[in-house]
Amino acid sequence: MAFTISAPPHHREALTVNKIIWGKILALVPISLFSIYFFGLYALGLIIASILAAVATEFAIQKAFNHKVTIADGHAVLIGLMLALLLPPEVPIWMPMIGSLFAVGVGKHAFGDMGSYVFNPVLGAWVFLNLSWGKMMTPASLPHIGNFSDLIVEKGAGFLVGVSPIALLAAGIVLILMKYVDWRVPISFFVTTFLLLFLLKEDISYVITGVFFFGMLFILSDTAMTPITKDGRIVFGIACGLLTVVYGYFADYVFAVLYGLFLANSISPLIERITIPKSIGGVKK
Repeated sequence: MAFTISAPPHHREALTVNKIIWGKILALVPISLFSIYFFGLYALGLIIASILAAVATEFAIQKAFNHKVTIADGHAVLIGLMLALLLPPEVPIWMPMIGSLFAVGVGKHAFGDMGSYVFNPVLGAWVFLNLSWGKMMTPASLPHIGNFSDLIVEKGAGFLVGVSPIALLAAGIVLILMKYVDWRVPISFFVTTFLLLFLLKEDISYVITGVFFFGMLFILSDTAMTPITKDGRIVFGIACGLLTVVYGYFADYVFAVLYGLFLANSISPLIERITIPKSIGGVKK
């Protein structure tokens, strides 16, 4: 008997990892330009130094271990750009370079390259810098959204990313509409955070900042950081919101967003494991 072998009828899409990465980079261009305009050319120097250090580290590691050089996929560029945006504009120029070296060398490649790392490399590098040089990483001012105009240009921004929360929100919405970002994690994070803030009667004007939208729409969109299951992503977003509010209630909500997401990152594999759906006729794990 002759058998006909053919490819299964899979639905193919044009969406690729490279497109998602470069799409996020393009989405961060407006906020980068805002920060350069607001903080001056030194902010541009921080961004360039961070990106160059990330790309150089990736190139050196892949060459040293005879791996395929993949800097064209833009992941190292994205890491360097995101890390630079999370820095105060007063930090010395060597700090984003050290941070990018740590993010790519330790946060990414030490765990097996893109998609295999345990913690988000940008978050890991930010925590490393904050623990190593706490005074330098402390912003000169904490943002406060007192008026609608502060959403457009936040004059009290302490980090490069905080200069225009509405620009980040608009860019994130575009990424969601293009399906570059799954809506489940940011929406569950947003709802949980604001529900808890309402119950605790906290002032949300100190929470709706550029760092909050950046964490919600760009850090949480890292697929290696979030569970692969749909229910797991909702649970993960709830955990992120809970940890953010707990930390912020006893400290400040700017640092709370980043530390909350970092801590939630550590329980992501557990959430993924307990939310795997059971097979047909089988038993749920």
